[in-house]
Amino acid sequence: MNDKSKDLLKKMCFILKIVRWVCLISVVLLIGLSLFYAFNKDVYNTLFGSIRIDYLQLIFNDDLALNKDKMSMWLPLIFLITAIFVFIIYKAVQTIESICTIAMDHTPFDVRVSNHIKKLAKYILAGGIVFNILEVCRVMYFKQIINFDLLFNTKYVTQINFGIRLHLSFLVFAALIYLLSYIFRYGQELQQLSDETL
Repeated sequence: MNDKSKDLLKKMCFILKIVRWVCLISVVLLIGLSLFYAFNKDVYNTLFGSIRIDYLQLIFNDDLALNKDKMSMWLPLIFLITAIFVFIIYKAVQTIESICTIAMDHTPFDVRVSNHIKKLAKYILAGGIVFNILEVCRVMYFKQIINFDLLFNTKYVTQINFGIRLHLSFLVFAALIYLLSYIFRYGQELQQLSDETL
């Protein structure tokens, strides 16, 4: 590998290390928030004056429109699932960093690179599943905590629906990354055969 490629891989490893540490700090903070909201029920009485639903922000004059008991159940769960999702991102970034390190020190056609790419496909699959679970929980959270009868004048608004949007593109990405691991494994076998013949 030439010096320019090694230099580029070193920079990439440095950026990945920063992203990995940001993810790890985020996981710790999200777990802390989840525990804080799970065990501190009084915070729900003073904290929430508005809720953002995608691009819509609802600002309340009082908290009659919010179901605080349901909020105390769903909010810690959402923070916990988000922490799991960010931890999966952390593991995926760590795997990419390992691939860069192996490619920098050896050839990219190494059996360890192929194994790490397989791990990356599994992290993408797990991350996609957790992301969709988070989407379902988010919709259920808004459905259960907002009392729409008190919030809107029923003369103008008769029904509000929250649609669950499942994202399945992660299946395609996981399959492509998994196939890529076999391409690298085949390249490693060809490299080994070439080294043996020389």
